Amino acid sequence: MRFSGEFGLQFTLHIANQYSTPQLVNLAELAHDQGFQQIWVNDNMGYRSVFVVLTAMASRVPVKLGTAILVPYFRNPLDVAGTLAAISELTDGREFSVGMARGAKAPAGQQVYRPKPLAMVRETTLFLQALLRGETVLVDDYPVVAAHHQIRPGARYRMSFPPQSPIRFYSGGNGPKIHNIAGRIMDGILMGGAFIPLMRIGKLEPLMEIAHEAAQTTDPDKRLFNICEINVSVSRNRAEAKRFTKPYVVQIIVEWGFSEEEYIALGITPEKVRSVRAACEAGSTIEEAAEMISDEEVSSCFVAGDPEECLEQLEPLIAEAERLGFGQVSLAKLGPDYDEAIRLLGADVLGKLA
Repeated sequence: MRFSGEFGLQFTLHIANQYSTPQLVNLAELAHDQGFQQIWVNDNMGYRSVFVVLTAMASRVPVKLGTAILVPYFRNPLDVAGTLAAISELTDGREFSVGMARGAKAPAGQQVYRPKPLAMVRETTLFLQALLRGETVLVDDYPVVAAHHQIRPGARYRMSFPPQSPIRFYSGGNGPKIHNIAGRIMDGILMGGAFIPLMRIGKLEPLMEIAHEAAQTTDPDKRLFNICEINVSVSRNRAEAKRFTKPYVVQIIVEWGFSEEEYIALGITPEKVRSVRAACEAGSTIEEAAEMISDEEVSSCFVAGDPEECLEQLEPLIAEAERLGFGQVSLAKLGPDYDEAIRLLGADVLGKLA
């Protein structure tokens, strides 16, 4: 089958830390040349700034760009609004996409306090949307945002210049409450690294329906544009492709809230879940905890291997994305060598499934 929507890529800066900003721009240019329609960049403290990297890409590569995801605790939304509007002056009318979520427990939860995450995502989104529409914003209407960022009570703010390209917002969370919020106030869902496990245990479609129903309640004519991230690690070196995934598998295990039966269905024993979480809580790095992950456990949340293996694993996942009405499949994580992975995915995915 061929997917009727878009194909994008996600660049994950905290593990792709070997690439300089100019190299990331070159890789974005390669992805565009291979036919990918969007580049997403993730947000972490202590690594290259998501907005600096995206601005560099926007200045040279004619491709749709976005944050996957932006962590609202990291930055004052007044600064974010100005940054988004400024970047929109470089995108030649192409949408700039803002994926928004609380941030992963590892590492974001180890870097900042994350109080009231649902309210924080909701208020930050509404705050940014109002500013970008040119409205005057009263910060007292956003108490969680104002308290976290220590914004002066009673303050009013208004943007001094308008965005020049569309700026749209997508929820990066995976639970029913955030999907309800997303359906009401956002432009769509950015279903992240839990896409594969949620699909396999039967939870994905009900979550998408929550967002759809919330959107229809808000506006019967509202149509969400939904993106799914499929974690991929592809290389002609099969062993390296598998090894690359394991730090991500650790991070996902730390975040998941599945039942023991669901973990077992995904091929991960409850004992392994407990041991990985205990190691992280005791101070092990993600890389150290990754030594605990087997090749078999990788398939719980990743497509991994050589190009032929990856294509075989991707076909049913993309077929499900098509059935559920996703507008974009974003291939995330990519592999140990981004240049090799982008070329292989361009030839073996876009060449056969787009």
